[in-house]
Amino acid sequence: MSETPTPLRVTIRSATPCAPYVLNGDFEVVDGDGNPIELPPRVNQQRLSLCSCGQSAKWPVCDGTHKGLTPIAPTP
Repeated sequence: MSETPTPLRVTIRSATPCAPYVLNGDFEVVDGDGNPIELPPRVNQQRLSLCSCGQSAKWPVCDGTHKGLTPIAPTP
């Protein structure tokens, strides 16, 4: 019998539209088909910053590119 995995709850509290999404805890990042995305080693294997600006050369991981961008307000 297989158990249904408990989804990770992510709360985005950034006031800066281009700031990365920082995930803490034990998690796996998958694509739209459910295939795992290979990620670089994490700090203490518990923290990862995901790109929210769409310009990272290491997407889906944040590489700091957002620091040189002009923030754009999100569309509701």
